Amino acid sequence: MNDCSTSRRTRYFTWAAFFSFGFQCLIAQNLVRNPSFEDFVQCPDNYGTFQDDVLFWTCPTNGSTDYFNSCSKQMGVLRNFAGGQKAFDGKGYSGFYAFGPKDYREYIGGEIKEELQKGKKYLVSAMISLSEKSAYAVNELGFLFGSTPLFLETTRNITHRIMVQEGISNYQGVSNFKYFTDKAGWMEVKGEYVANGTERYFTFGNFRENRRTRMVTTDESLKKAAYYFVDMISISEANQPFSLDEIYVFEGLNFDVDGFQIKEESRGELQDLVDYLKENPSLNIAIYGHTDNDGNEDYNVDLSGKRAKSVGLFLVENGLSPFRIAWKGYGDTKPLMANKTETGRKKNRRVEFIISKKKREFYASGLFEDEDNN
Repeated sequence: MNDCSTSRRTRYFTWAAFFSFGFQCLIAQNLVRNPSFEDFVQCPDNYGTFQDDVLFWTCPTNGSTDYFNSCSKQMGVLRNFAGGQKAFDGKGYSGFYAFGPKDYREYIGGEIKEELQKGKKYLVSAMISLSEKSAYAVNELGFLFGSTPLFLETTRNITHRIMVQEGISNYQGVSNFKYFTDKAGWMEVKGEYVANGTERYFTFGNFRENRRTRMVTTDESLKKAAYYFVDMISISEANQPFSLDEIYVFEGLNFDVDGFQIKEESRGELQDLVDYLKENPSLNIAIYGHTDNDGNEDYNVDLSGKRAKSVGLFLVENGLSPFRIAWKGYGDTKPLMANKTETGRKKNRRVEFIISKKKREFYASGLFEDEDNN
């Protein structure tokens, strides 16, 4: 059973997973219409039929973008003029030149189900595969957003000058320092985009002219171009990397025995949390320290409080308002596991935190309150 419930429970995480797009089984709705080109008018039987055959998609220029589907003999997915590739999703995909002689380019134009919301962050992505017969691979592709469908009478790249003339400035480039070179499988092009509030359409492709396109050669004997198969284009709201009012444990936060000073190797992780809270000023944080049952009860409460407080002070010292932060030490009163084994004791020695819109959790002491009275 896939548990995506929001009941209150403790969660362990690594910071890489904590800030990744897919954390915590939060799957956002894809806002792109017909995102993997499965809905079509007719089976493709020739080159350059993408705009005619695929529903909700256009060619923003005179470039002859292609449509491939397993229903076709000439424009099939496993064998075609550019090589072939199994569809990433479903039975079809598109294909375009991201680099060609004399700045030749092809693009695909998509439609968004609803207008993007001003100031909101969106995840944009596409699955691509370099065709077998391409000599070159590029390192950047991009999304250009607009309030209306784009069409230009050109077969060359859409330049910044043209964007200015058309009154469009909503460009999001996505680069790969290793270049998009995979011919055997699919690669993901993904990035983040903050909307200005008018976007309903987008164009995907390479917007740089040849002399400004960074590329590598994959095989000198092949066609002097970079042709990519494209599948599953997605635009979705960026998910919160956690649920509000749930307990999380700092996995990478470790202290010396009887110590409460934050180690240098933990500072980067905590700085990520600082940055996230700065980006979300309506959220607050409560921090809780815990120990195992070794030692005196009062000592453990004091030590756990100092460890929680050291995290709180780090957040304050790095720019967060103290009125957004609370902490408390519980000693060994709230174990996660029995203290009979070292494994259990290690799980119980932890610092937790809760992100909330509340100013203070009811059991947390505030920054300037007398903790001895809690």
